[in-house]
Amino acid sequence: MDTQFFWGIIAGALIVLVAYLIPVITQIKRTAKAAEDFLWTTQESLDPLLKRLQKTVEKTNQIADKLDESISNVQHLTKSVGETGAIIDDINQLIRQIAASISVMTSNFGVGIKTALSVLTQGLIKKGG
Repeated sequence: MDTQFFWGIIAGALIVLVAYLIPVITQIKRTAKAAEDFLWTTQESLDPLLKRLQKTVEKTNQIADKLDESISNVQHLTKSVGETGAIIDDINQLIRQIAASISVMTSNFGVGIKTALSVLTQGLIKKGG
């Protein structure tokens, strides 16, 4: 009789366990279905967004490449302008040196003419006097 009682308790426990597990399993199934539906809806919503994001990233990369090219062009232009400025500065210094030379030569020429006229004038005065 003890074994029948023992088997009865085990059978009763199994019946209680199955009665308890059926709603739990049903709830787990509903939760899994809800999670699957949520993931499906989320994926449908995210796909267009991810495609737009990818296009935006591609356009941003294109703009960055063009910007790098423009910066490179500006750097070349700046370098050229700097070199042109240095050349203009050299030309300016050369012109100043030439102008100073011409000024000295002109004033020497003027002094020479004045001296020559003075000598001529004194020579004429001595002959005439």
